[in-house]
Amino acid sequence: MANYSAFSYKPGKTFVHKLPSQLKILFIPIFNIIIFSLDWHVAAAFILIQFILFCFLRFTLREQLTDLTPVIWYAIFMYLIGFFSEVYMKFSGDFLNTISEIKPADLFLAILQAVKTTFSDEKTLNFVVKFCACNQSASLMFKTSTSLELKQGIESIEIKIRKFLSFKWKTKNDSEIEPKFSVVISMFINFLPAVFKIWNQLKKSWKARNGKNSLRMYQVLLPVLFSVGLKYAANSARAVCIRRGD
Repeated sequence: MANYSAFSYKPGKTFVHKLPSQLKILFIPIFNIIIFSLDWHVAAAFILIQFILFCFLRFTLREQLTDLTPVIWYAIFMYLIGFFSEVYMKFSGDFLNTISEIKPADLFLAILQAVKTTFSDEKTLNFVVKFCACNQSASLMFKTSTSLELKQGIESIEIKIRKFLSFKWKTKNDSEIEPKFSVVISMFINFLPAVFKIWNQLKKSWKARNGKNSLRMYQVLLPVLFSVGLKYAANSARAVCIRRGD
């Protein structure tokens, strides 16, 4: 399980693996719209349902938490912003100028009040819970569908839309070609698990050199991630062009 990276495909023969990829792709936006249109309690119920489904499909707790990494970091960021905003506003927006005059007891009470106010903020909780439910649904799609299945699913959806609209793209020889929209969207969707895979490999390399989880690790690896990600995107684009004969 040490080789697992977020949103990576996990082979299996479950009923979810066997579902058509186009059905999963269409499910994501529809599910997201429904979740964000309803109360956060409904999203919380779906989190529990999806968690049970993941367990039934034999996805470990570690795999599920790894895929929730974006939600966790987003929640930390939002609550930290809310916390520091509350502390700052507590001292009438003049916190930096009066920090030397603030009594420890007053600062302690302000921090306690900021923590209470921040974690009782229903708007932040509302969005985080809904984001978590939507993240789980995306995770389910990536876990049970290969990159090729996702690409074929998107192409299948576009072909049906084009037939319905009686719209076709043609070459100079009047022969039908592969829709470009499907290629772009499939590359964009499949880039997400690729980024997490690259990051996972970089972290392994860092730890193999006795590196530790620290701020310096992010300072060193994030620029490398950006560089390797650009190279991966360029190579993928070249591979598509070669395949299409462009």
